[in-house]
Amino acid sequence: MKNIDYDSILSGLQRKRLENANLTDTRKNEVYNRIPEIKEIDQKIASSSIQAARNRIRKITVDTGDISRRNKALADKKRLLLKQHGYPENYLEPIYDCPLCKDTGYLDGKPCKCMTQQIIDELYNQSTIRKILEQENFSTFSLTYYSKEPDGIHKHTPYENASNTLAACKDYVEHFEKSHPGVLIYGETGLGKTFLSNCIAKALLDKGHTVLYLTSINLFENILSGIIMGNVREKENMALYDYIYNCELLIIDDLGTEVPNTFVNSQLFEIINMRNNRSLATLISTNLSMRELSDRYTERIMSRIIGDFKVLQLYGTNIRYTKRKDMIQNKSSN
Repeated sequence: MKNIDYDSILSGLQRKRLENANLTDTRKNEVYNRIPEIKEIDQKIASSSIQAARNRIRKITVDTGDISRRNKALADKKRLLLKQHGYPENYLEPIYDCPLCKDTGYLDGKPCKCMTQQIIDELYNQSTIRKILEQENFSTFSLTYYSKEPDGIHKHTPYENASNTLAACKDYVEHFEKSHPGVLIYGETGLGKTFLSNCIAKALLDKGHTVLYLTSINLFENILSGIIMGNVREKENMALYDYIYNCELLIIDDLGTEVPNTFVNSQLFEIINMRNNRSLATLISTNLSMRELSDRYTERIMSRIIGDFKVLQLYGTNIRYTKRKDMIQNKSSN
């Protein structure tokens, strides 16, 4: 994971706040010139609030209920005047690109969803994942290379199974806001597991969700690097842990390609368990079978996956190899 220019992101948020504040002031001046009565209303509301604050300082009893009622009546009149003159009722309210954090980037002392997504976007821009997602998505996923012949092992043909798996992935995205358990997609090399993971990532990103994609090697190397570097990269480490544990969907691609050890097992369980407790989704793809996963990872990890994840399997012949072979043959025939 490359270093993120956090200062640049924060400067961008500050610039956004200033631009929105200037736009609010411009609107206010426009309305005040056109509807002077609204300026008088704003002055009355501000004056009553200031007077109430002064009275509190002087230990004078303040009838907050009466002030609230009068200010509400003034605010209602203001909205009515705006509507009568062709303006939206909220035309003079503060403008924010992100109403949650009011464009500060932080909510309750933690990075807001909008800032987390900016960081993830920056990570994607530093890698090739953006281009990959444009090429690998639901609109480009094809069932053509999956065999329609029974394989003598499974109930469904590879084609039927892939079709069902594709439908399950689309349904997962469609209902993500309501229910989003973890997902495990497993199967041998070249069957479309990463492609389907990218389909889900692209669809959820397009819907405005925070998605972080990391290969398994990438994930554990960065966690280990963060622990070793400690305070030297404190800001980067905090951000890394934040989007691993708090993004709405964490994709761990190619689980099983990392070096197996107790560190990996402990970190993987912590990630899965903590995200599950926070009702955050984790998508894992792997070339390992369920038996191989059980041999490699702890019982606690497998218990979480089997109990809490939607498990999807792809099977058939290596599609990646078949596509490449067809491409070579087409080139040679031309």
